[in-house]
Amino acid sequence: MVPLKSSLRVLVVDDNQASADTLHWTVELFGDEVKSCHDGQSALKLAADFKPDVVLLDIGMPGMDGLQVCQALRAMPELGQMKIIAQTGWGDEQMRLKTASAGFDLHLVKPVDPRVLEDMLWLLRSGRQAA
Repeated sequence: MVPLKSSLRVLVVDDNQASADTLHWTVELFGDEVKSCHDGQSALKLAADFKPDVVLLDIGMPGMDGLQVCQALRAMPELGQMKIIAQTGWGDEQMRLKTASAGFDLHLVKPVDPRVLEDMLWLLRSGRQAA
Protein backbone atom coordinates (compact mmCIF):
# COMPACT_ATOMS: atom_id res chain seq x y z
CA MET A 1 0.00 0.00 0.00
CA VAL A 2 1.12 3.52 -0.73
CA PRO A 3 1.06 5.48 2.53
CA LEU A 4 -1.19 8.53 2.69
CA LYS A 5 -0.29 11.61 4.70
CA SER A 6 -3.68 12.11 6.31
CA SER A 7 -4.36 9.93 9.34
CA LEU A 8 -7.77 9.00 10.68
CA ARG A 9 -9.16 9.31 14.17
CA VAL A 10 -10.38 5.82 15.09
CA LEU A 11 -12.44 4.84 18.13
CA VAL A 12 -12.34 1.16 19.16
CA VAL A 13 -15.24 -0.01 21.35
CA ASP A 14 -15.19 -3.56 22.70
CA ASP A 15 -16.05 -4.96 26.13
CA ASN A 16 -13.32 -7.58 25.67
CA GLN A 17 -10.17 -5.72 26.70
CA ALA A 18 -7.80 -8.07 24.83
CA SER A 19 -9.79 -7.64 21.61
CA ALA A 20 -9.91 -3.85 22.06
CA ASP A 21 -6.18 -3.67 22.76
CA THR A 22 -5.33 -5.79 19.73
CA LEU A 23 -7.42 -3.62 17.40
CA HIS A 24 -6.06 -0.46 19.03
CA TRP A 25 -2.45 -1.51 18.48
CA THR A 26 -3.17 -2.69 14.94
CA VAL A 27 -4.76 0.60 13.92
CA GLU A 28 -1.97 2.52 15.64
CA LEU A 29 0.56 0.60 13.51
CA PHE A 30 -1.27 1.88 10.42
CA GLY A 31 -0.40 5.43 11.56
CA ASP A 32 -3.85 6.48 12.74
CA GLU A 33 -4.81 8.17 16.01
CA VAL A 34 -6.70 5.69 18.20
CA LYS A 35 -8.73 5.80 21.40
CA SER A 36 -10.43 2.81 23.03
CA CYS A 37 -13.18 2.14 25.54
CA HIS A 38 -15.09 -0.87 26.78
CA ASP A 39 -18.78 0.03 27.08
CA GLY A 40 -21.53 1.90 25.28
CA GLN A 41 -21.89 4.89 27.59
CA SER A 42 -18.13 5.55 27.51
CA ALA A 43 -18.22 5.24 23.71
CA LEU A 44 -20.85 7.98 23.42
CA LYS A 45 -18.91 10.35 25.69
CA LEU A 46 -15.57 9.63 24.02
CA ALA A 47 -17.04 10.00 20.52
CA ALA A 48 -18.51 13.40 21.40
CA ASP A 49 -15.08 14.63 22.58
CA PHE A 50 -12.76 12.79 20.16
CA LYS A 51 -14.95 13.17 17.04
CA PRO A 52 -13.65 10.02 15.32
CA ASP A 53 -13.66 9.49 11.58
CA VAL A 54 -14.22 5.76 12.15
CA VAL A 55 -15.69 3.69 14.98
CA LEU A 56 -14.88 -0.03 15.23
CA LEU A 57 -17.83 -1.14 17.34
CA ASP A 58 -18.45 -4.51 18.95
CA ILE A 59 -22.08 -5.69 18.91
CA GLY A 60 -22.31 -8.08 21.88
CA MET A 61 -21.63 -5.82 24.85
CA PRO A 62 -23.48 -5.93 28.17
CA GLY A 63 -25.77 -3.05 29.05
CA MET A 64 -25.90 -0.90 25.94
CA ASP A 65 -25.13 -3.20 23.00
CA GLY A 66 -23.40 -2.11 19.79
CA LEU A 67 -26.68 -1.74 17.88
CA GLN A 68 -27.94 0.75 20.49
CA VAL A 69 -24.60 2.57 20.53
CA CYS A 70 -24.64 2.87 16.75
CA GLN A 71 -28.15 4.33 16.77
CA ALA A 72 -27.18 6.82 19.48
CA LEU A 73 -24.06 7.85 17.55
CA ARG A 74 -26.12 8.36 14.39
CA ALA A 75 -28.40 10.70 16.37
CA MET A 76 -25.43 13.01 17.08
CA PRO A 77 -25.43 15.55 14.21
CA GLU A 78 -21.82 16.64 14.85
CA LEU A 79 -20.69 13.11 13.95
CA GLY A 80 -22.55 12.90 10.64
CA GLN A 81 -19.52 12.05 8.48
CA MET A 82 -18.28 9.28 10.77
CA LYS A 83 -18.11 5.69 9.48
CA ILE A 84 -19.22 2.96 11.88
CA ILE A 85 -17.90 -0.56 11.33
CA ALA A 86 -19.38 -3.51 13.20
CA GLN A 87 -16.77 -5.94 14.47
CA THR A 88 -18.52 -8.97 15.86
CA GLY A 89 -18.52 -12.73 16.13
CA TRP A 90 -21.92 -12.85 14.42
CA GLY A 91 -21.64 -13.00 10.63
CA ASP A 92 -25.02 -14.50 9.73
CA GLU A 93 -27.38 -12.75 7.32
CA GLN A 94 -29.86 -11.82 10.06
CA MET A 95 -27.17 -9.97 12.06
CA ARG A 96 -25.88 -8.26 8.92
CA LEU A 97 -29.41 -6.98 8.29
CA LYS A 98 -29.63 -5.75 11.90
CA THR A 99 -26.33 -3.88 11.68
CA ALA A 100 -27.31 -2.28 8.38
CA SER A 101 -30.68 -1.14 9.74
CA ALA A 102 -29.04 0.20 12.93
CA GLY A 103 -26.82 2.48 10.81
CA PHE A 104 -23.53 0.60 10.48
CA ASP A 105 -21.58 1.27 7.28
CA LEU A 106 -19.71 -2.05 7.24
CA HIS A 107 -19.73 -5.41 9.02
CA LEU A 108 -16.56 -7.33 9.90
CA VAL A 109 -16.53 -10.75 11.54
CA LYS A 110 -14.07 -11.43 14.38
CA PRO A 111 -11.30 -12.11 14.43
CA VAL A 112 -10.83 -9.08 12.19
CA ASP A 113 -8.27 -9.71 9.46
CA PRO A 114 -5.69 -6.90 9.84
CA ARG A 115 -5.16 -6.77 6.05
CA VAL A 116 -8.87 -6.24 5.44
CA LEU A 117 -8.99 -3.55 8.12
CA GLU A 118 -5.91 -1.85 6.68
CA ASP A 119 -7.51 -1.82 3.21
CA MET A 120 -10.75 -0.36 4.59
CA LEU A 121 -8.96 2.41 6.47
CA TRP A 122 -6.76 3.14 3.45
CA LEU A 123 -9.87 3.56 1.30
CA LEU A 124 -11.41 5.88 3.88
CA ARG A 125 -8.22 7.97 3.99
CA SER A 126 -8.19 8.10 0.18
CA GLY A 127 -11.79 9.30 0.09
CA ARG A 128 -11.01 12.03 2.60
CA GLN A 129 -8.11 13.33 0.53
CA ALA A 130 -10.17 13.33 -2.67
CA ALA A 131 -12.87 15.47 -1.07
